[in-house]
Amino acid sequence: MIMSEQNFLPKMFFDKLSEIVNGGQFQWFFNSSDLSGNAKKPIENFMFTHTLFRNEVTPDGTIIQGPSSEWFNIFEPILYFINEKVKVTKLIRMKLNLYTNQNKKIIHLPHCDINNTETNKPFKDMTTAILNFTTCNGRTIINNKEYPSKANELLRFDNTIKHCGIIQTDTQKRIVLNINWK
Repeated sequence: MIMSEQNFLPKMFFDKLSEIVNGGQFQWFFNSSDLSGNAKKPIENFMFTHTLFRNEVTPDGTIIQGPSSEWFNIFEPILYFINEKVKVTKLIRMKLNLYTNQNKKIIHLPHCDINNTETNKPFKDMTTAILNFTTCNGRTIINNKEYPSKANELLRFDNTIKHCGIIQTDTQKRIVLNINWK
């Protein structure tokens, strides 16, 4: 089931977060591919990201857990608003994605955010949420259904449901926050 909630965060808090992610002091990091190993059209499937929190095991077995950005504390209250709707027992990842306008509609590859590294299958006991920071003609496809990008709208769904983004053509950038939890 896919849940959508418009005006998810209080306006004052959402506006503060929007100022931060759209401001000149926020660090964005270039990713040459939207997904690890995506060779679809690497010249088109790039994006900028900023990971606020991660809980993962690296290929060499190192466990990385906890905030990975100085900005995490400012974004953390989003979890409290989510927890008012559904239980959040363990944060797995919180990552911002910035897509730049490429003057054409580009559909990224469908995927599940958090997969078991041994089986490469998505974990069943996790939830994914996408919080839009931009209203534009970009979209998110979840389970083959398109959802328009509306600022301050939260989309929430099971981690086993594939989703992907569509690049916008009517704004310079599209910013979304991906959150994964148990």
